[in-house]
Amino acid sequence: MHPDYYARIAQFAKMFAAKLRSWAYPLIYAFYLLISSVRVDGANVDMTILTSAVAKGAVCLDGSPPAYHFSPGSGSGVNNWLVHMEGGGWCRGTQECLARRDTHRGSSKYMKPLSFSGILGNEKSSNPDFYNWNRVKIRYCDGSSFTGDIETVDLATNLHYRGARVWLAVIEDLLAKGMNKAENALLSGCSAGGLASILHCDKFRDLLPASTKVKCLSDAGYFINAKDVSGNDSIRTFYQDVVTTHGSAKNLPSSCTSRISPNLCFFPQYVVPEMRTPLFILNAAYDAWQIKNILAPSAADPFNTWDECKLNIKRCSSSQLVTMQDFRSEFLSAIPRQGKSSSTGMFIDSCYAHCQSGSQDTWLAAGSPVIEKIPIAKAVGDWYFDRDIVQKIDCPYPCNPSCHNREDDSVASSLPVPIPLMLVLPSFRVPRLARCSEFRLQKKKRRGRERRKRKGDQSPTMEGAKSYAWRRALIWVLIFLKVEGYFVDITYVEDAVAKGAVCLDGSPPAYHLSPGFGSGVNNWLVQIEGGGWCNNVTTCLARKVTRLGSSKQMVKQLAFSGILSNTPPLNPDFYNWNKVKVRYCDGSSFTGDVERVDPVTNLHYRGARVWLAIMEDLLARGMDKAENALLSGCSAGGLTSLLHCDNFRALLPTGANVKCLSDAGYFINVKDITGTAHIAAFFDDVVTTHGSAKNLPSFCTSRMALGLCLFPQYLVQQIQTPLFILNAAYDSWQIKNILAPGVADPHGTWHDCKLDIKQCSSSQLQIMQGFRTEFLDVLAELGSSSSRGMFINSCYAHCQSEMQETWLASNSPMLQNTTIGKAVGDWFYGRSAFQKIDCPYPCDSTCHNRIFEDYSAA
Repeated sequence: MHPDYYARIAQFAKMFAAKLRSWAYPLIYAFYLLISSVRVDGANVDMTILTSAVAKGAVCLDGSPPAYHFSPGSGSGVNNWLVHMEGGGWCRGTQECLARRDTHRGSSKYMKPLSFSGILGNEKSSNPDFYNWNRVKIRYCDGSSFTGDIETVDLATNLHYRGARVWLAVIEDLLAKGMNKAENALLSGCSAGGLASILHCDKFRDLLPASTKVKCLSDAGYFINAKDVSGNDSIRTFYQDVVTTHGSAKNLPSSCTSRISPNLCFFPQYVVPEMRTPLFILNAAYDAWQIKNILAPSAADPFNTWDECKLNIKRCSSSQLVTMQDFRSEFLSAIPRQGKSSSTGMFIDSCYAHCQSGSQDTWLAAGSPVIEKIPIAKAVGDWYFDRDIVQKIDCPYPCNPSCHNREDDSVASSLPVPIPLMLVLPSFRVPRLARCSEFRLQKKKRRGRERRKRKGDQSPTMEGAKSYAWRRALIWVLIFLKVEGYFVDITYVEDAVAKGAVCLDGSPPAYHLSPGFGSGVNNWLVQIEGGGWCNNVTTCLARKVTRLGSSKQMVKQLAFSGILSNTPPLNPDFYNWNKVKVRYCDGSSFTGDVERVDPVTNLHYRGARVWLAIMEDLLARGMDKAENALLSGCSAGGLTSLLHCDNFRALLPTGANVKCLSDAGYFINVKDITGTAHIAAFFDDVVTTHGSAKNLPSFCTSRMALGLCLFPQYLVQQIQTPLFILNAAYDSWQIKNILAPGVADPHGTWHDCKLDIKQCSSSQLQIMQGFRTEFLDVLAELGSSSSRGMFINSCYAHCQSEMQETWLASNSPMLQNTTIGKAVGDWFYGRSAFQKIDCPYPCDSTCHNRIFEDYSAA
C-alpha cells in the first residue's frame, strides 16, 4: 500500500467534513446507527457442557467437563455436518499445563459463548456451501490436539491428560444428536485444531456411515519439522515433550507410528501420505505462528533481532526475508507428493497470516485473499463438492495484494478513532485501538444482534466492494467530523545532517509541528515518540530499515490526539499550544553519540545529536520565547523526557514555566522470573553500543555502573525540574519484557497471561503483585515534593497520554474521580498537587487493560 494512502483519504475527508460541520453530530449519530445495523460478522452460539463425559474420564486439564457449540442445520443441510476444532497451542510439562489449566484452554469453567462466522457462518451469501449445515465448534481444553490419554492423575497438580477421550466423547454425543445419519460431513480445525483435523481425520471417517461423504480440512495446521534460525530443532523437541507429557503415542495414526518415532507423528508431513480420507490443506506459506515460534522462537533470538519482523512482515530486513523465503520453500517441499492426488485440495497463499477460515474477512468477503481470483470459501466448496480440482499455490511474497497480512497490536496505530465507530466495525482495518483496550466488544455486538433478531432484521454479513468502499470513506469523514484526532505534516531537519545528527541509517531526523494559537501561541508541548531500543549491531541493523531507524520509512502525516489534541473539550489545558511530536529513529532514547561509522553496516549512533538538532530547530521557530513548556514522551520517549529534562529546562528562558512528563517511561531494574538481571544487561549493552555514557546525567555515571543510569530510579532524585510520572503499576511492556521476557520463558508458560491479564494464573498474579510492590518501592525515590506529580493506576497498560480514550474521555481511567488529562493539567498549572497511587489489581473498574491479539497461539 502506498505510504500516502491514508493521508490522501484524510485530505478528502477533511475537505468534505468542512462543509458538514454545522450538522456534524446529528450526522455522526445517524451514521452510527446505520453502520451498526449493516454488518454482523456472526451470531453467538450457546455452549453445550458435556457433563456425561466426566464419568468416562473425558475431561479438560482441570477435570471439568468438555464443551462444544452447536448450531443445528436447516433445509437441505439438515443431514450435513461440519465439525470444527478450536486451536490454542499445546502444553509440554507440568508447569506449562498448570498455567494453562486455569484458563479457557484448560477448563470449561472459563469458557464463554462464541460467535460463529466464516466457515461456521449461517448466511448463504457469506458461506454458500455450508451455511445451513449442522455446525459444531469443539472447544479445546487439553493442550495435546486431542491426543492425550493418561489414566493416573497426580493429586498434587490435579492435571488430567485426556484429550483423546474428550474428542471421542464429543463425537459420540454428536452422533447421538443425528450425526450418525450424516449424508455429508467435514472435519475442520484451525491451528492446533487444524493439526487435530489431520490426526483424527481417518478416525472421524470410520465413525460415520460408510455411505457418508467425509472429508477433512486443516486450516493453519500444517506445522513443519524445520530448524530455527539458530540451527536447533526447537519445534521437534517441543512436540516430543508434548507427546511424552500427554501419553499421546497410542492415539497418533498407527500408519505413522509403525514406521517412525511417535514424536515425529505430530508433524503432518509424516502423516498425510498415509491418510485414506480426502484432505484440504489451507495454509499461509509464511504462517505467522510458524515464523514466530518455529523459525524464530524467542529462545533462538535472545537479542530480539526478529521482533520487528515478527510483528509486521513489512519490517523484515532483506536477510530476514531471504530466510523466510527459504522457510516457504521448505514448507512447500513438506507437502508430500503422494498427497497431491485429486482428492487432496490445497490453498497455500503467500500471506503473513494464521487461520483464515474462521474470520469472514478472510473466508469470503469483498476484500478476501484470493489465488487466481478464487477466494478460500469457493476453493474449499469446489473441492468438497467435486466441482473442481483445487490445488492452488501462490507466488512468493510480496506478490499477492489481496493478502490480509497480520500486524501485531503491540505496535499501536497512530490513528485515533472515535470509540463508537470501532465498536461496530470489527472489519475496518485502519484503527487498531479497539483491540488494544477492553471495551466489552462482545457484549455490545451481542446486544445489537438481539435487537436485530427481535425486529426480524436479516442483515447480510457480506458486503459488495462498492458498499465496503463507501463505508470506508464515510468512516473517515466521521472521524474528522468528530475531531478526536487530526493529521500533522512531517518536518525533516535537513540541515542536521551536516552536524552528524542523523537516524541510524544516516537519514535526517524529523518531527511533526502543530502551531499554537490564541493564548497558547507562546506555549510549547514537545512529545517524544517511543519505540524501544537496539542493543547491538544485529538489532540496530534490523531497526535501521524501519521507521524506528530511518526517516525514509516514516509516514508523511501523523495523527495527533490525547495530550496532542487541538480540541478544547478533549485537551482543555494544552489544546492551543504549539504541539510537537519528535520522531524516534536512533534506538538509544536520544543518548547515543559515536563519531565513527562502520562502512560495512552504515550504522550511525547519533541520538544525542538528533535531540539537540531538533531542539535548536524548534528554538529557532519560536520556542526561545516560550512562556510555558512541557517535555513529555511515551515509553522509550518517556525515559527520554527524564534523561533530558534538565537539559530541556536549560535551553529555555529562565522565566519560562518548564516541567516534564514521563508516560510509561519509568522502567525499573528488577530481575526476571528466572532470577536473571535481563533488563540490566540489556541496558548495559544499549549504553555500550551507542556510546551513551557521556550523555547520561553525570551525577549518576560518577557513582555507579553506566548501564544503570538508564533506569529512572537512579536519576529522579537529582532532577531539578518539576516532574510528573504517569505509569501503570502493571505496565504491560515491563511485564512482557522485563518480568517475563521470552528468553526467560522458553516454554511459553506466561504466553496467555502476557496477552491478557485476565488469563493469568493465581501464581502469575502473585508474581505480578510482587512486581507492583517493587515498582512502588523504587518510585519512592521520586520524593514527596509538591513539584513532583504522579498518576500510578493498577491497569495492564502502556502509554496512556497519547490516546484520547485514556487521556480524557467519558470512560477514561481515573484515580479518585480524576482523569489523567485533568491530573496533569492541575499539576502543571499549580492548581493542585496530584500524587495518587491506585489500589492493587483488579480493584480499578475504570482501567483500559490491554488485550493483545494472540498471533502466537496455534
